[in-house]
Amino acid sequence: MKIRINIVLLITFLLVSIFPNNNLYAEDWIKVDSSDGEEVWVDTSYWESKEVLVQDGYYKNVQKREWIDTSHTSSQGYWKTESYDVWITSSMQVPYISYRWISTSHWERRYRDIITWVPVNLIIYVGTSSYGWGVYSFASNRKDDCIINYGGNRYRAQKDVIDYNPIYGGRVYAVRYICYSRETKVRQYYNVWVSSGYRQPYITYRTVDTSHWETRTRQVWVSTSQTVQSGYWRYYTDQVWVDTSYNEYQTIWVEDGFYTSPMHGEVTIEKNPRYVFTKWHENEDGEECHMDLKISWIIDNSELEAGEEEKKIARVHVYEDIVRYNGRGINRVEIMDENISPSEQGSREAEVYFEYSGSEESQVHIYLYAQSGESVHIYFSNPVNGFRSINLGSDGSDSDANIWLGGDSYGTIDF
Repeated sequence: MKIRINIVLLITFLLVSIFPNNNLYAEDWIKVDSSDGEEVWVDTSYWESKEVLVQDGYYKNVQKREWIDTSHTSSQGYWKTESYDVWITSSMQVPYISYRWISTSHWERRYRDIITWVPVNLIIYVGTSSYGWGVYSFASNRKDDCIINYGGNRYRAQKDVIDYNPIYGGRVYAVRYICYSRETKVRQYYNVWVSSGYRQPYITYRTVDTSHWETRTRQVWVSTSQTVQSGYWRYYTDQVWVDTSYNEYQTIWVEDGFYTSPMHGEVTIEKNPRYVFTKWHENEDGEECHMDLKISWIIDNSELEAGEEEKKIARVHVYEDIVRYNGRGINRVEIMDENISPSEQGSREAEVYFEYSGSEESQVHIYLYAQSGESVHIYFSNPVNGFRSINLGSDGSDSDANIWLGGDSYGTIDF
């Protein structure tokens, strides 16, 4: 058994030598489920125990009675003349002198010189060139934005720093300033409203009310009719509904949720070692082989609409589905599932031991859940190598070792 482990470690060493670090660095191995900018439905539906009314009852026969009205009226009376008052609405126009304001107000054009920032697109490299920066960009770190002087002008810039010690010795130190605005003096024109005017006399008219009451006469009918009250009771059988409804508690599903804008940001994956073996192997220190996994995230809340809640990660769930060889099914390895203090930027680390080997179809799944209900799903292929899963034939292999052994160790993806 010890000899077989040493052979596997030797093969791993040879593969690392064949595929140097700069060939193994890639980011397209990380995948993400994207919402394509559409609003996301956050489902908050739940079960609720609720008291409901169960309709029940029956009909029964009852005796009732009703009053049959046979009352009637004898019509009689006479006409008489009466006086009444009518309000007559009338008016007349009377001239008088009034005044109106004639405005001579106007706008005046003025200007002032102000200091402002205008957008620019300028990149300044210190200690390297754009090519050199591209070679070691993987080691760059974002610093706080700053203001710099360059070419006699002041710029606002994003500052990135590379401070890296290569494994072959020495030190790489370089600074990149991505200038996005320049300070300049501009002349700003504006208008000032000057109020002025005078009062002008003119003749107008006002209405004088001449309304009054007038007395008139009319004929009215005086009724001397009489009503004779009469009738009798009628008895009959009717059916009535006897309600025996009752309340009981039932468990019902309450549909609930809300639409929100999708979550955006960046996730960085760091995996060590590049080639992962089961725990039945030993590393150079004689310890069980395992995988160190670090997940870092930065949530971008810059495009949120006014009043929308900032998105912060509150739960991290990570697992790997091991697709075993020879049709032996899928073995799920839970890596972490924990609630965390909500944060826009953070990271989580885990040390994972694998009992079974798995093909390149084996995948690590990472779910980041926001405090407000949104989530993002990141996944990548992560084969686990074992005694019988290295896929090396007697004539060698034409496939990329990064695929069937797993050669990825660092990557970043936006969502």
